Amino acid sequence: MGEIYSTQPKVHRSGVTAVDSADPADTSGAIDSKGYKECRFDVTITGTITRLEVQVLFWNPRQEKWWGGGKRTFTSTGQHALVVDCRGAIIFLKVTAFSGTSFSLSADYVLS
Repeated sequence: MGEIYSTQPKVHRSGVTAVDSADPADTSGAIDSKGYKECRFDVTITGTITRLEVQVLFWNPRQEKWWGGGKRTFTSTGQHALVVDCRGAIIFLKVTAFSGTSFSLSADYVLS
């Protein structure tokens, strides 16, 4: 039996049209997954892309810094699901690279 996602989808990022030039300054736009094991991102990409890369960032509260986790590269527009083993961490989905004409990315999330 697969994972049971026990929360309703919520918006994490919406209308992102450029690569993130830096990590977020703080955790205000991040996802607090305390009490959950996984986070599923439902990513929608529109535009004309050759390659779009995202990376999951994990917040280290002792050091007050973001740490880069796994990356995923998309080569087509549409709807994509990305599951992250977050184990209660504070996480953020960062756009790290893009090639193509233009894009718009939105990402909902569901915790399990």
